[in-house]
Amino acid sequence: MGMLALMLVVFALPLLVLKGCEKEHPQVKKIENFGNVMISVFDVEKNQLREMNLEEYIIGVLAAEMPSAFHMEALKAQALAARTYTLMKAKDFGGGGCDKHPGADVCTDFASCQAFEDPKSITYNYDKYEKAVLDTRGEVIVYNNTLIEAVFHSTSGGKTENSEEIWSNKVPYLRSVASEYEDDSPKLVTNLEMKVNDFIAAMKKLDSGVKLTSKNIKNQIKILGRSQGGRITSIEIGGKVLSGSAVRGALRLNSSNFNISFAGESMQFTVVGNGHGVGLSQYGADGMAKNGSKYTDILKHYYQGVEIINIEELAQRSGKNTFGSAK
Repeated sequence: MGMLALMLVVFALPLLVLKGCEKEHPQVKKIENFGNVMISVFDVEKNQLREMNLEEYIIGVLAAEMPSAFHMEALKAQALAARTYTLMKAKDFGGGGCDKHPGADVCTDFASCQAFEDPKSITYNYDKYEKAVLDTRGEVIVYNNTLIEAVFHSTSGGKTENSEEIWSNKVPYLRSVASEYEDDSPKLVTNLEMKVNDFIAAMKKLDSGVKLTSKNIKNQIKILGRSQGGRITSIEIGGKVLSGSAVRGALRLNSSNFNISFAGESMQFTVVGNGHGVGLSQYGADGMAKNGSKYTDILKHYYQGVEIINIEELAQRSGKNTFGSAK
């Protein structure tokens, strides 16, 4: 993923709120109802490698990544993004597995793979998560018959980003697009006030070459470039040119799309969006769904030029009999 992301999701990947009303957890369906694709998941909390059914794993990712209050079509879109990302990393599908945990396809650390909640522990709207996953069972997102890097984030701030403006590679399906239905996001616009001296300390910790003084600090900061979506790509601070993503991480801002104002000994950061801004916007997806879009429309909007196909069709296109047989 971007996922940095996702920081990715760096900050990768986005953490969301309020799961909905709690109720008694239903019996998890028999594994046979999920299909036969199995993956290796390293459970960071339990420090153990688990063999899991793919669709059961995706239910856990969906519960950790998106509130159950979101529209069903948005949940389905997230399910496909999570499933595609998982299989892109899975060794049976030609992926390299989890970088941090040899032997695993993915792990449950959101900073390196995806957030995850054990389906057996879900006590809120389990049925809704399960329906979103099973109604799209086996469906993946491809570009030129190849699984895409289905990165996602919480809130773009009105426009997503071209991949090369946030990371290094230009990816044809990760293009900047409008994301106009994000008004329900609590992090569409946020503000952070910081003392000038705290800012100076954070920047010097980020780069020892930064030369900042509190006197006339406004003239020691200059935004040099912004991405198509509005995020800062480069900024000069105290004589050093830094990336917006690096400054964002050092200050723990929601995104690198920010403006700075000054008042006495304080600085005010006005931040737009939440996350790296590349690929699927989760709040944008929910907004599109509430305005009548189907999950396929949502995915084809945020991932340009892609197709939605079944795993078996992908196998046929790749000249294989099957993918991911039970281990």
